[in-house]
Amino acid sequence: VLKQGVGCPIPEKSIVYIHYDAFLEGRKESFDSTRLRDRPFKFLLGDGKLLPGLEIGIQTMKNGELSRIMVSPKYALGEMGCPPRIPPNAEILYEVQVLKFIPGKDVVEFEEMSLEDRKKAPFEKIIGVYQCDNRLANDLFHKKLFKPAIARYRRIVTLLEEVAVANEEEDEQRKGYLLKLYLNLAQCYLNIQTPRKAIIYADLALKIDSNNPKGLYRMGRALYLTGSYERAEHYLCKAKKHKPYEKSINEAIKELEKKRKSHLDWEKMFCKRMLGSEEENQKPFQFQEPPEFVEIIDSEINKFIESDKKELHFQPTYSESQLDVVKYLAQAYNLAYVSKILNGVKINKVVKKMCLA
Repeated sequence: VLKQGVGCPIPEKSIVYIHYDAFLEGRKESFDSTRLRDRPFKFLLGDGKLLPGLEIGIQTMKNGELSRIMVSPKYALGEMGCPPRIPPNAEILYEVQVLKFIPGKDVVEFEEMSLEDRKKAPFEKIIGVYQCDNRLANDLFHKKLFKPAIARYRRIVTLLEEVAVANEEEDEQRKGYLLKLYLNLAQCYLNIQTPRKAIIYADLALKIDSNNPKGLYRMGRALYLTGSYERAEHYLCKAKKHKPYEKSINEAIKELEKKRKSHLDWEKMFCKRMLGSEEENQKPFQFQEPPEFVEIIDSEINKFIESDKKELHFQPTYSESQLDVVKYLAQAYNLAYVSKILNGVKINKVVKKMCLA
């Protein structure tokens, strides 16, 4: 042992992260090193994928420990070796550091269950799966691997939403775990610029704890990114009441105020251009979508007007607020807006009026 670890030895079926250097007898340079690759090695302890002697040695180690493990040929690669890198009957010296481990016994046992048995799994087993998978998902999050993190978070959410609880205490515990997962999912979706899904999970979090500052902040940010500035202001201001000195909340409110002013100025300019000077004093149409979206649709319609095309189609997945922009601009440019269902598919389009039957 070169450096003592802390806690208990690594339990079987744990997910273990290590750095190691492997040396042959009498040689100073390693023939295999995770440090040189600058990437820790992750494995499931007990799955038989390590050399037997190395696995036996690691089972005795603790979190943070740095040790040297000498593996005899019998527990390494034996008489055959692995030429040319490892000769026959070679002893191998491993210098191993345990970076961390996550107890994964419950996950492994859960994966080995039939689908029917999984549905009947006790609450304690599901909590064990949560504790392991949540830590793995958090690792992915910190590495900025947001999409794999989302997949793992959502898997645990499904388990916790469906698990049967025996009493109120277990239900409160379940809700506490779900709150953390919903908040993490909301943040992941914000990080990958998918605010509408962030809204869904922030809302689920706030249904559990309506005054949760993180939930309020993430809901406000998501609404801001969809252009719902008034609703965003409501949630961000509410978050500020609970965390008045939180830097991220205060910066988000300043950014929102600046954006709203820019949005209003753009709408006034647009209305002045479209409606003429006699309408200048009228109240401008309040778009719910951000100016960037309105500008894109405006540009598309202008290109359409100048072209020989009779129809301009828009995505069937457009939201009502996005279609409001299309309708408004169609009217402003004296075009007809058409929305209908054809063979089960929603069609949204604008048509030059002279082309209408």
